[in-house]
Parts: sequence; C-alpha cells; structure tokens
Amino acid sequence: MSDWLSGFEVSCLHRGLSSSSVKAYLGVVRRFVAWWEESSGEAFDPRAVTSLDVADYRRYLQGRGLKPATVNFNLEAIKSFFRWLKEEQALPDNPAEGVKKVPEARPSPRWLTRREVGLLARAVQRYGTAKDKALFALLLHAGLRVSETVSLRLEDVVIRERSGFVRVGYGKGGKYREVPLNSTVRRILKEYLAELPPQEGEWLFPGRRGPMTPRAVQKRLKLFGRIAGVEVTPHKLRHTFCKWLVDAGESLDKVALLAGHARLDTTAVYTRPGRTDLERAVEKLSWE
Repeated sequence: MSDWLSGFEVSCLHRGLSSSSVKAYLGVVRRFVAWWEESSGEAFDPRAVTSLDVADYRRYLQGRGLKPATVNFNLEAIKSFFRWLKEEQALPDNPAEGVKKVPEARPSPRWLTRREVGLLARAVQRYGTAKDKALFALLLHAGLRVSETVSLRLEDVVIRERSGFVRVGYGKGGKYREVPLNSTVRRILKEYLAELPPQEGEWLFPGRRGPMTPRAVQKRLKLFGRIAGVEVTPHKLRHTFCKWLVDAGESLDKVALLAGHARLDTTAVYTRPGRTDLERAVEKLSWE
C-alpha cells in the first residue's frame, strides 16, 4: 500500500497540486482503505473494490454528519486515486467513476460592501505602512491570491507611465498569467518601491527570512479589520475584486482570466446576488 501511496503522491505533485492538497488527498485515501479493510475483513486490494463500496463509503461519511462539500472532496480524492491506478494499468477500470457526488447548495462568496472597503481603506491609510498599503491594493485591485501576492518578485512588477501589470507565475495549478494594474495600484506601488531599501533583496514583500508568509498577511489584514470593524481576509478581498468587475458589466471570460479561474462556472458565482443586492432589490418596493 505504501508504494501505491508514494506513486499517487508523485502523480499529484506532477499535476500541480499544492503540498497541502496532496497531503489531504493522501489522508482521504488512507481513511478509505482503513474503512474498506474493516468492512470487508480483508487486506486492501484495489482490484476488489467495487462501485458499491465507494457508494457505501459515501453514505458512511454522510452518516457521520459531514457536510456535502467535505463528502464530495473525499469522493474526488478517492476517484483521483483509482484513476491513477487505472492509468498505471493496475486496474481495468475506476470503481469510483460512476459514483455521484452529494448535491450541495453553493452559497455566494462573501465579499465586502463599498462601505466596508471604505472603512478598511481608511484604517490602512491612517495606520498602515507603505508595505501594508501595497498589499491591500494588490489584493483588492488585482484580485491576487495571497499565495500569489507573497510569491511576487521585484521583476514581476512592471509599471509604466500609463500602464502596468504583474506577472503571476505561481498561480493555482502553476498557471502563468499577467494581471493589469490600474492607476490606483500603480501609484501605491510606486510609493512603496521608492521606500523599499535596496538590501531587501528580490522579493516584492520580503519577510524576516525570504518572502512574507501568507499568515503574516492575514494577521496584518485582521489588525486593520479590527480597527475598521470589518471582517476581512485576503480571499474576501479577492472575492470583492471579482464581484466589482461583474457588477461593472465585465464579461465572465474577462473576469476568469484576470482571476486565474480554470472554469467559468467558478466565476459565475459572482453573478449570484449577495445580501446587499437583495436589500437593494426589496428597497425598490418601499413606500418610504
């Protein structure tokens, strides 16, 4: 079993999955194997696993009260494992292929209102450093993932008189993209770069050792969120970027390219109304 898991781990890494995702996949497979051995009373043999086994495991997970999204993640990991075994010709077919996922209601992503962004921007402006302002601007106005932001090097930022962009070479799945920078971000980045000491090295946002960590960015945002009275995370700023583009009438394919989404249905969630959208809708019926 250890040889199969090692081979599957290498395959996942080659596919561009992050180390945390690979670790989660391996954990799912180990738990499925343990369940199968306990249920069957036999040593695990992937050739003996049937679609009924996978479906029963799905029901077992549901019986434990796991959320549909968690159950579906488990199914996807198991399906990926057997798919790899089939590709390695260790199996004639994938027993998990036909097992349906659990229906789940996908809520709209949580983004900030313009008022919340205003409160947060004022907190950063008043109490933040040039570095804080640059981080906030890139997350909000370029929609970068926090991992992408801290991975930026100085050479990845191109600022011209009337245009500019950042090169994102470490996006999800290792995909490269270029994200244009509007005039607001260019101005803030220019001010930050002018203050950045030359000895800081190659990273746009240096930390104590190497680049700044995603955790450090989250802590800084949380601090400004407390000051502003706004619940904020790096990903919520990314959601706000996408939502504002959709509300401005930009097409989903443009938003997907800018955000680095692999599928349009990921971007389409920003067309769903949020709480503020619904409040504005019913307010139109008010007699006051």
